[in-house]
Amino acid sequence: MKRTMRFSWKALIFAPLAIPIIYSVLVEMASPGKSPIFGILFFTALGSVVSYGATVFLFLPSLFVVSRFTPLTGRLTCLLGTVLATVAYLPVSWECYLTSGADSGPPEGSFGHYLRQCGLGWDFWAFPVAGLATAMLYWFLARRPCGKNDPRAVEGNVTGLKRG
Repeated sequence: MKRTMRFSWKALIFAPLAIPIIYSVLVEMASPGKSPIFGILFFTALGSVVSYGATVFLFLPSLFVVSRFTPLTGRLTCLLGTVLATVAYLPVSWECYLTSGADSGPPEGSFGHYLRQCGLGWDFWAFPVAGLATAMLYWFLARRPCGKNDPRAVEGNVTGLKRG
């Protein structure tokens, strides 16, 4: 049995785009500017850099490696997306920690103390939620529907389950 990950160009194009659009609309609604369309496009472009970068350089290679050891399921894919997004939060929090001192200078406490104090705010939860949603979208968009030539299809039942 050859274990491979599911890859789809459609999933690669659309899955990382959904969360930046949603977050940019929320940001624009919370603090509307003079041109809401420009604000949404600007924040979508900014968020897409992070989202596509994480998908292409973290999520897809990790999915490939995991698929070599175990068959991929929706739950495993979503768990991997959530964990990787949580790990991707660490460099962002490190940069915030480095500028948390007086006048954006060196910080006074340790990084661990900073994470305990400020690390579990709304900005932390935005990362795992985005990772989960992107992984879920990728999984559903990359799934290939069963066709007539698919061995799982049994007498027109595309789920592969026999009717009894």
